Amino acid sequence: MEISFPFPFKPYAIQEKFMKELYFTIDDQKLGIFESPTGTGKSLSICCGALKWLKDSNQKTKENLENEITKLKAELAESAASDDWLQEEYEKIKKNQTLVTLQLKLDKIIKQKELFDQMRIRVAKQKTNTGNKIDLYFQKKDKFKADDNKENGLDEKVETEEDRDLILEECDDEINESGDEEAVEEDDEQITKVYISSRTHSQLSQFIGEIKRTAFKEDTRVVTLASRQHYCINSEVNKLKNVNLINEKCLDMQKSKTKSTSVGEEGKVLKKTKTRSCAACPYYNQTNITRLKERMLVDIMDMEDLVKCGKELKACPYYASRMAMDDAEVVLISHAGIVSAGARSGISLKLDNNILILDEAHGLTAALENAHSAPVSIKQLSSVKTFLHFYINKYRSRLSSKNLLSLNQISFVIGKLLGMIKSKPGEKKQDTTIFSLEDFVIKAEIDHMNLRPLVEFCRNTRLAPKLHGFSMRYSQQALEEEMKKTTVTKKSSFEMFMNNITKKKPGEKVEEEKIEEKPQAQVNVNVPTETSAGSGLYALLDFLDMLCDRSENGRVLAQRDDQAGLLKYLLLNPAEHFAEVVKQCRSVIVAGGTMEPISEFQELLTSSSNNMDEIVNVVRCEHVVPSENMLGVCLSKGPTNVSLNFSYENRMSNELLSEVGRILRNVCSIVPGGVVCFLPSYSYEQTVYEHLKNNKVIEAITKKKTIFREPKSAADVDQVLHKFAAAVKLKDGQHNGALLLSVVGGKLSEGLNFSDDLGRCVMVIGMPYPNVKSPELQEKMNYLKKVAGGSAGNIYYENLCMKAVNQCIGRAVRHANDYASVVLVDERYSRPQTMLALPSFVQKSLVANCSFGPMIGNMAKFFARHKEK
Repeated sequence: MEISFPFPFKPYAIQEKFMKELYFTIDDQKLGIFESPTGTGKSLSICCGALKWLKDSNQKTKENLENEITKLKAELAESAASDDWLQEEYEKIKKNQTLVTLQLKLDKIIKQKELFDQMRIRVAKQKTNTGNKIDLYFQKKDKFKADDNKENGLDEKVETEEDRDLILEECDDEINESGDEEAVEEDDEQITKVYISSRTHSQLSQFIGEIKRTAFKEDTRVVTLASRQHYCINSEVNKLKNVNLINEKCLDMQKSKTKSTSVGEEGKVLKKTKTRSCAACPYYNQTNITRLKERMLVDIMDMEDLVKCGKELKACPYYASRMAMDDAEVVLISHAGIVSAGARSGISLKLDNNILILDEAHGLTAALENAHSAPVSIKQLSSVKTFLHFYINKYRSRLSSKNLLSLNQISFVIGKLLGMIKSKPGEKKQDTTIFSLEDFVIKAEIDHMNLRPLVEFCRNTRLAPKLHGFSMRYSQQALEEEMKKTTVTKKSSFEMFMNNITKKKPGEKVEEEKIEEKPQAQVNVNVPTETSAGSGLYALLDFLDMLCDRSENGRVLAQRDDQAGLLKYLLLNPAEHFAEVVKQCRSVIVAGGTMEPISEFQELLTSSSNNMDEIVNVVRCEHVVPSENMLGVCLSKGPTNVSLNFSYENRMSNELLSEVGRILRNVCSIVPGGVVCFLPSYSYEQTVYEHLKNNKVIEAITKKKTIFREPKSAADVDQVLHKFAAAVKLKDGQHNGALLLSVVGGKLSEGLNFSDDLGRCVMVIGMPYPNVKSPELQEKMNYLKKVAGGSAGNIYYENLCMKAVNQCIGRAVRHANDYASVVLVDERYSRPQTMLALPSFVQKSLVANCSFGPMIGNMAKFFARHKEK
């Protein structure tokens, strides 16, 4: 079957192959692993292939319905009289029922088309008549601010009334506030959807750009899903930063609005409603949200466009995107929103019989592990324990006995968990231990506790936002009161009274105690936002949730350290959770620039099936860049014939560091344009830079190229890249570009394009193996060794390194006419198994075990040849 794909330009052969394979993999309801090197138009091929199938499928469904209806009508019209009139009537009734059902389905499709056409007309009118109803909004704004001031305890007169919003209410079995508030009606005839997932929201925005380039842009409804943290435009809410606190505040504001409408009807609720301190959100307006939803479905918008449009229409982008999801044909979502069952249910994601395409799938395993790990730090636990203690003391008389018991139990559990990560007298100050779940709860002395009801109690009573509100409102006051109480208690005993009056200076001890206690209290007060009581409790609840599951593949990492102590739940086999996703979808496609090792993704997709070859279609595409436009070198010997082995034991030697300087000087003098040099870690990049600076190598390189370094802050990345690009373009005398020192796995190793002159040479110095002595990694490797065989752990370790290297290599060649050299500086890259893990387009031109002299000679010829073109 020949299919024509409407591509924005004449596609390369590999793009044709990609789209056809994608089309038929979805059509045959199979699973797919697609490898298409970075720079080959993978995103555009995904959009065209998937949307072509979607439109064809919708058309085929409509045609099949029409054909079946025509056929049934003909059969009913032509039915001849038979002897068995009863059977004949029964058949007629049956066919008529089928006809009605089919006609309803067809009518619904036609009706949907009409509704979307009407929506398009409405949106066009709204754009021409953009009403300025902003004045009314700003008139009301002062009222909202006044309400918020009350909430923050700024109105001293009603402080005791306001405290009611901090008191726990009795648990109600019908409460279901942990999930989202909307009950979505089930509809058997859902619109078929294509879910496209990627690692970051910026990568999802690239898909929006690609869809806009296709022939489908006019009649495809696209929605980008994100959390409230990204979409909230209410400054009073999004200033909370923590996503859980933002969620709770948002829900509270909605309840405030809905409760206030029911107050007039039922006088009994009036007093209780005052305890809801939140003002209703001005952006939670159904009329405006519907307008934004329609705008979103008609105009394809990325996240930034949606937020901007939400502000213009005074409508919440989060709820508009949620509302638009049912009518959307393409839904864009991050990996994090797909791999977590909680995240999927929270946004009512329907995967049943729909298509899921996961781009940048090299990060899928890491996303699964992150979604099913639950770290909680010593600072978070300490913060929760401190404020929970003050909370209980302040409101003891106003809490029910049941709630008081639960709060004390939580405090007890926190104390035991802190005992696992605080150093004890005579023990090592710092060490890390991995426990099985059974061993951990026994060691922590909480094996007798039923943790599930405690977690549910915290969620149902919304303890976290209440504790956060308490800590924000009363932190200083509560601590000062607690100090006074402690002092009074210490002085209250008769013995202490006698001791004090017999002393010559009775005030001295009191002053000493105050001096000793105040600094400690002060430390607890000045808790950073990241370790606030609210966000700390959320982290604790996630950890306890995982403990409740008691999975055989679960472990607890306990890092004992008074400053950086940590408890972390680890799930050694998160693939079991991905099996639920695969089972629900019609077809699942994982795609990426480098999908090695393929076996890892095959196991991920078929963990619950044995027919791997039958249901998984593996597609490998060549690079659009011809082999003569690539020069790959595995450099084993340096300029002074030193063996280049950057293992952890060797890499700090002055001899090796000096070789790095000589290599960089020579490469920078030959390579025109930009050179991007990746180093294994930020600390090693700092070491290399300082050594080169002290030996005046930096000074020598600067004569040829301007030097830039990868910033540690994500906020500074764009500025550095802009300056780097400007320096590359600057051609002045001997100056011929720029050198960018980067870090493997850092902010510049993924998702960025160093095309053309920006990246004429990519160097990777050393092999970025993770720390093999890490207890977490050791546990994972031992688990794989036990489950999958002797070498599985080592293969996993090797793959972690090579995945990171391949991402760095992929930054260079980005289109068919691009050219670049790739220099892998370490003799270990020349091992046969390592070379096989490199991208196929690099392997074709790869020179292994190369010494420095031949490498520089080949590089000079390579760039001289391309300069002549």
